[in-house]
Amino acid sequence: MSRAALARRTALSPSTITAVVKELTREGVVVERPAEELKEAVRSGPRSRGITLNPSLGYVVGIDFGFRTVRLLVSDVSAREIAAVEGRLPDRAGVDEGLTLAADLLRQALAEAGLQRSDVAFVGIALPGPVDPTAQQVVGSAILPGWAGESAGSIGDRLELPVALDNDANLAALGEHVFGAGRGSRSSLTVKFHSGVGAGVIVGDRSVSGHRGGAGEIGHFLVDPRGPLCRCGKRGCLDTFAAVPAILSAMRSLHPQIDFPGFIRLLADHDPGAERVAQDAAALVGHAVAMANLLLAPEVVILVGAMSRAGDVVLEPIRAALVRESIPESHEVPRVILGSLGVRHTAMGAIALALQSLGWLATVQH
Repeated sequence: MSRAALARRTALSPSTITAVVKELTREGVVVERPAEELKEAVRSGPRSRGITLNPSLGYVVGIDFGFRTVRLLVSDVSAREIAAVEGRLPDRAGVDEGLTLAADLLRQALAEAGLQRSDVAFVGIALPGPVDPTAQQVVGSAILPGWAGESAGSIGDRLELPVALDNDANLAALGEHVFGAGRGSRSSLTVKFHSGVGAGVIVGDRSVSGHRGGAGEIGHFLVDPRGPLCRCGKRGCLDTFAAVPAILSAMRSLHPQIDFPGFIRLLADHDPGAERVAQDAAALVGHAVAMANLLLAPEVVILVGAMSRAGDVVLEPIRAALVRESIPESHEVPRVILGSLGVRHTAMGAIALALQSLGWLATVQH
């Protein structure tokens, strides 16, 4: 941003800002950018030049472990993307296969970016299961077989870099709140509507993970105590009715070979069966979101994950559930919007976690 914007944001005098910027420029911490690169409208003239962190200060890595895919981003300390790679995990991959793939992707990304491992200051990692963010350790769970007891230290040893860990839904929320659709809000609820249904919570610009990272597990809200067995060991969880595997299972009576891209194509063609299945699943997710809204009252609900590709087909039932189940006239119903980072939301959250661990990003904290 410009010096004038810095003065407004910090409530410091323009002369103080000028002196501080001069000193930081001399030390190589910040650099100037032309006015046309600013995100704000400014007057022309010498004071309209933008101030940004010096990209050469260092680089961070964000790694998003999915159930089948590993996505890795490299950025500078201003979160500007330098390289992006991804790889496919074999079926039923364990911790060794996952970390071997991550190490290979890291080497590939650094080579593409022309960087050395020593240029990387920190790595943020998102895992699709429970993580204790305080202990920086994976919590034992059937969702991540073989990962129990792995820690930031043990994973960092494998990657030969310092590492911070968190749950993927938490980091999807962090990515969207800091860099995406949640920018400008102080509280947000990000719902990952995917192979499982999870939520990340930001309240007062703080990430809320709960004891041992247990917050946000809305996919395990009870829908039917006699329902299908969930991978967590309980019966009738939201995941067993509304996550992508449950949606595809419901479609297979009419489309035995359907996969997720085929389901999205049916939605694009306004297939009534596909629309009904998607709407029914979204209504159940909407009920869970409405319960979370009564407790947290976020400014905005952000939808990410594979099912966000269905757009209004799933947004409208979630909005309707929020309106129906909120307390009348007590407070505004939060906006329900799609995330703006595409498939990069969780990896960008891992980038934010790495920057936060270094002290370059202090806005959102556990």
